[in-house]
Amino acid sequence: MEIKQSTDTTVAGMLKKSLFPHQAAWIKPVIIFIMMLLLLIPLAFIRSLVNDRERYQRTAEASIMEPVGGEPVIEGLVLAVPYDELVEYTDSSGKVIKKGKKTDYILTVPETYNLVTQIDPYRLSRGIFTVPVFNGDLAVTASFSGFQFSQFNIAEKNIRYKDAVLILGIKDKKTLTAYPALYGNGKPLLEALTVPAGASPFRNAVYYMMSEDVVRSGFSIEGSVSIQGGKSLCIVPLAADNSFAVQSTWSAPSFSGGWLPKNRTLDDSGFTADWRISGLSTVFPRSWRAQDFDLAKDTDVYDEYDGYTAKSTSEFRSSPETVKIGFITPINHYSQVKRCITYALLFLAVPFLAIFLCELWSAVRIHPIQYFLIGIADVLFYLLLLSFSEHVAFNLSYLIATAGVCTVVGFYTAAIFKQIRWGVLLTAVQAVSYFLLFGILQSEDYALLIGSIGIFCVVALLMFLTRRVDWYSSRFASVHTHQEDADRGTPQRAITGKLSSGDIE
Repeated sequence: MEIKQSTDTTVAGMLKKSLFPHQAAWIKPVIIFIMMLLLLIPLAFIRSLVNDRERYQRTAEASIMEPVGGEPVIEGLVLAVPYDELVEYTDSSGKVIKKGKKTDYILTVPETYNLVTQIDPYRLSRGIFTVPVFNGDLAVTASFSGFQFSQFNIAEKNIRYKDAVLILGIKDKKTLTAYPALYGNGKPLLEALTVPAGASPFRNAVYYMMSEDVVRSGFSIEGSVSIQGGKSLCIVPLAADNSFAVQSTWSAPSFSGGWLPKNRTLDDSGFTADWRISGLSTVFPRSWRAQDFDLAKDTDVYDEYDGYTAKSTSEFRSSPETVKIGFITPINHYSQVKRCITYALLFLAVPFLAIFLCELWSAVRIHPIQYFLIGIADVLFYLLLLSFSEHVAFNLSYLIATAGVCTVVGFYTAAIFKQIRWGVLLTAVQAVSYFLLFGILQSEDYALLIGSIGIFCVVALLMFLTRRVDWYSSRFASVHTHQEDADRGTPQRAITGKLSSGDIE
């Protein structure tokens, strides 16, 4: 006997068009899944590239920020009054072998501390990377009550009022663009000729000489501090009563630290914000011995500001003992690209499933290499997005990458199926999937909900469209042909792939 070459609706025709002539129908989806896993390799390289670009960005930012002192931290005013303490030195047996004097300091914070400033940032660039930097003048006022020492059990004769100094703390002296001009009770304060060892609780400070009479009676401070810096401004609320007011032309600020503004206004022209902070809500004592409390060791004021990257020890709050005003860019395109890559596997599955369904309905045989090429095009979407987002707005970059990938995949699909309608269909599927991904990126609060609904709809649609597929069949026929056979009353042999006597001559 001789087997005839039959039409596409016969078993022989279906065998010619079957995806795998010698394998079961479910093998093709398995190979597709393996290819999806292989595509995770180039995706990993792209993620690594994003990390590299972020490192380049941080290096460029550091090279811009270092000359201006980094992110300014205004640590406040403290009065330091020295006193002499009798110290006994003993040997290993506890016998006193020597007596001497040791100098320590009593530190006192202001009763009130007010700061008002106008900050107008501008951008500096290094290559393609930009950083907001600024100059500003801080109007500072503070008041100190008369010096109190009774709680320390120190004899007044041991207190050296004439050597008292007022200390202005600042993270980096490069931040200062001029010597801070401060006035005590209306009189200009002079810079201390020597730096008293062990007096300052700050890493960097400016010292002013104080007269004995104002230290005893109390005094007020006013003046101006001219600063420069970039990315953010931080203020430490050291006093018993703190009041800060900041105004800026920057339209996208961030407020963080331990306290949010009491009042704020934001619009396209900039923002204003003010804080009122009680000393009861801070960790700083009203007065203390210098040896008993260290700002760097006993608080996390410095945790976030060592260098130019965040190093906060707090898992949930960034340096809670400061008020921080950040001058941020509205969208961090690197973090957005990373989020896209996080969902990449799901959005690689969508076009593969679409092509697989097109095979079911058209009975056109698609080689795994053709699947792989379409997958590579989808992977290149993330590389295009990364590349363009460094030069144009992220939303425009997303549109360009989407248009490019959808166009290429659409034309390629139309060519391999030899019908334009399949290319149009896959282009539409790609566009809808990228639109869904864009919605997830834009709606962080609802990203999980949108993604879950999207996945559920895809799975439900896949179940509906493959409900007629006989996955146990040793031959993979098209759903379209099965439906035609059912409409004509053709026996199940066309679906199961068994030969009948009518096919053999």
